[in-house]
Amino acid sequence: MWQTFVQWFASVINIMYGLTAHIGLPNYGLAIIFMTIAIKLVMFPLTQKQMHSMRAMQEIQPKTKYLQEKYKDDPQMMQKKLMELYQEHGVNPLSGCLPLLIQMPIFIAFYQSLYNFKFVNEAHAGFLWIPNIGNPDPYFILAILAAVTTYVQQRISMVDSNDPTQKTMLYFMPLFMAYIAYKMPAGLPLYWVVFNILGIAQQLYVNQQKQIVTVGTGNKVELQGNNNPSLNREASSKSKAAGRDKGGKEKNAKPNNRKKGKKR
Repeated sequence: MWQTFVQWFASVINIMYGLTAHIGLPNYGLAIIFMTIAIKLVMFPLTQKQMHSMRAMQEIQPKTKYLQEKYKDDPQMMQKKLMELYQEHGVNPLSGCLPLLIQMPIFIAFYQSLYNFKFVNEAHAGFLWIPNIGNPDPYFILAILAAVTTYVQQRISMVDSNDPTQKTMLYFMPLFMAYIAYKMPAGLPLYWVVFNILGIAQQLYVNQQKQIVTVGTGNKVELQGNNNPSLNREASSKSKAAGRDKGGKEKNAKPNNRKKGKKR
């Protein structure tokens, strides 16, 4: 079953190579880029949900830690309160796992299909500075790019940069991916780098959607896009209206002024 999937994966790479030949640019590196874009498009709904969920989880992390500390001696109550918190903010802590579970078989199949890969035309196996995408990058450029793009993607997805767990992963994962890219056939880190670049663009889009501003009441409001001038004007007008009497002007809102009005 697994070998069938790996063989199918290798055949898809050759299909993408045929597409590059059809447009007059026959190249296996370009074929992997096209394949990466296709995989990203298929997984877009899942990764979009994952990114929203991960960011929401990070935003409520202070509340999560507070509940864990408060009910540390009562695990059942702690779980109940955490579930209420997740429901209140519309967060599913497991929603971020599915895209990762799907990506792992793809990553492994990519790795196995590139070993002893049967090129239709081995002359087109080179890509830019890489002599053959079936062999490791001799100049370690892809390893550096894998580390940099992994770091950038994690950095822009962080909400609390002081969280020790997030800071550890921020530096550990890029180094780990650089090591893998250094050892693996060049086609695999090429896939990872392109996938990361597309992921960075998607994360920036998610961040733009989830931009938060604090209004005068101290509440946080999610806005689509940048700061909303009309919201600021509305908050300002409400604060001024708070000092007015019902139906009266600000200068006549004081009790003494109202009494004088009655005497007249």
